Amino acid sequence: MNKNLGIILVSIGLIIVIILGGFLLMQVNNKNAAANPKTNGNQQTSPSTTTIGNTPNTTTSTSKTYDVKIMNFEFSPSTLTIKKGDKVTWTNQDSVHHTILSDSGTEINSPSLSSGESYSKTFDNIGSYNYHCSIHPSMKGEIIVE
Repeated sequence: MNKNLGIILVSIGLIIVIILGGFLLMQVNNKNAAANPKTNGNQQTSPSTTTIGNTPNTTTSTSKTYDVKIMNFEFSPSTLTIKKGDKVTWTNQDSVHHTILSDSGTEINSPSLSSGESYSKTFDNIGSYNYHCSIHPSMKGEIIVE
């Protein structure tokens, strides 16, 4: 009978360890999620502060990062409206190389991106930026900065 009692106590101990381990894993995941907030699946917010003279500005602004996928020889989304100071990251998900080049040739100018590579640009000026892939000129997109 002592052998059966021992087996029962060991089983209960293992169950407690499994439950505590699951709880600790949830805590770690929650901390990681808080460290990397995502909004709407394609925007990431990060606070920034400004300094005027030697006095820090007590208000903070929030800039966002938007993702544009390059797949099936298209930019998705092809038109994106953002705020001044936001960043756009293009990621090539096609098996061929692509570029991101503004139609004027000056504001946006990425290197050739192979599959899985990304290019980012922060937009500090209000305006409309039309762009294309210089390798595949039929691929077009637009960033509207408000």
